[in-house]
Amino acid sequence: MDNRVKDWKEEYTSLPRHQHLPIDRFVEYFNAVNSIGVTEVGGNSRFPYTKEYREAVECIKGWMKEIGMTVSEDAIGNVYGKIKGIHTHKSLMIGSHIDTVPDGGMFDGLLGVLSALTAVEAFVEQNGMPKWSIEVAAFVDEEGSRFNHGLFGSRTMIGEISEDTIHHYYDDDGITMAEAMKADGLNPEQFKSVKRDMDQLIGYLELHIEQGIVLEENNQQIGVVDGIAGPARETFTFIGSANHAGNTPMNMRKDALIGASQFISAIEDMPGKFSETAVATVGKIINHPNGTNVIPGKTEVTVDIRDVEEDVREKLIEEIKAKAKTIADHRDLSLEITKGIRVQPVKMDTHMTEMIEQSSQDLHLSYRRMPSGAGHDAMLVGKKVPAGMIFVPSRNGKSHTPEEWTSMSDCLNGILVLERTLGKILSAYKE
Repeated sequence: MDNRVKDWKEEYTSLPRHQHLPIDRFVEYFNAVNSIGVTEVGGNSRFPYTKEYREAVECIKGWMKEIGMTVSEDAIGNVYGKIKGIHTHKSLMIGSHIDTVPDGGMFDGLLGVLSALTAVEAFVEQNGMPKWSIEVAAFVDEEGSRFNHGLFGSRTMIGEISEDTIHHYYDDDGITMAEAMKADGLNPEQFKSVKRDMDQLIGYLELHIEQGIVLEENNQQIGVVDGIAGPARETFTFIGSANHAGNTPMNMRKDALIGASQFISAIEDMPGKFSETAVATVGKIINHPNGTNVIPGKTEVTVDIRDVEEDVREKLIEEIKAKAKTIADHRDLSLEITKGIRVQPVKMDTHMTEMIEQSSQDLHLSYRRMPSGAGHDAMLVGKKVPAGMIFVPSRNGKSHTPEEWTSMSDCLNGILVLERTLGKILSAYKE
C-alpha cells in the first residue's frame, strides 16, 4: 500500500455511521489509482490519453463492473457506469474526474468518482433496485493540464465543444487531442456521439474536496455549495518608456512596472466593496524588457476576477478598469486593456441544495452553505439539469499539490451525505 494511503487509513477511527459502507473496497481503489503516476516529489500526474491515465480508467471501469454496473466509454474517453432502475429512461448522474494537475494531490476529482461508486454500492445494497437509474461519470480532462482545455469531457457531453477543437488543441509535444485519443484506443471520428440527451438526466451530484480553508477554519464537516463562480480575465498593459536605470532621474521616468505595481496593490481591497464572495487575483505578470539595469517600458498584468453573481463580477471588472485608467493617467503611461475569457457563474439547484442540507442534518453533521470559487464539472452539467455539490474539508486549504489532504473520516462523512441525498432525489423525482 502507498505510504500516503497507509497513513490516511491508519488515522481513521471507525464510527458506527460508516459501518455499512464498503470501506475496504473504497480504500483498495483509492490506493490503486493513487499508485499510478506517482512523481518524484510525492504527487500524482495523470494526464488525459496517457498510459497512466488509461491505467486509472481501467481501475475505475473494473470497480464499476464488480458492483454490477453496465460500463461504457464514449469516443473522447468519458466513462459511465450505470445501475438500472425500475424506470430506465432517466438517470441521476453522480461524478467528477480522475485526471490531475502536474504533481497533483490524491483527492482532487478522484475522491468524487470513488465516493460516487461507494455511495451507489451502499445504497443499492441497502435498498435494492433504485426507482430510477443511477449513472456514475468519470469525465475526461477536467484539469486541462495537457491540452490547456479544461472541463473538456463535461463540456463535450452537454454539446458546448465543436469537433474542430480536437484538431486544433496541442500538447507540449505538438500532439493534437484527436491524435492522442487515437493513440489511447479511442475513436474521435465519432465525436458527435459524445453529446448526451440531457432530458434523460434527472440531475447531477458531485462530491469534491473544498480546495480552500473555510470548512476547517470553522470546524464544519460539510460544505453545501450554492453556486460556482465563473472566472473572467482581463489583461492590462501599462506602457511607459524603457531607459537607462542609472542616468534617468526618478522624477523624469515613465516606469511601467511602478504603475502596474500600484494597480496590483489597489486591486486587493476592491472585491470586498462589491460582495463577500467576489475575488480578484493577479497571478501573471510579464515585464519588458525585464533587465536589471533597465527601467521597465511595458508591463502586462493579467487579472482573474470571480463571483457567483455575474452582474457583481461585471461591476467589479468595470471598477478595476477605471482604477487602471486613473493610475495610468496619473503616471503619464499608456494603457491597453484586452478582454479575456468569460465563464458564466452557475447556481446550484435550490431543491438539491436543500436535500444536501437535510441529509447533513439527518446524519448530525455540521455544515454551511458556501460558494465554490473553483470551476467543476458541476458548473457545466448544471447549465442543463438541476445540480448539487458537496464539499468536504481540505487540511490547511491545500490543493493542486502533494500536500493535499482530507481525513478519511471527512471523506466517509461526505459519502454518507451523498448516499442519503441521492436517495432523497430518487424518491422525490416525478415526471
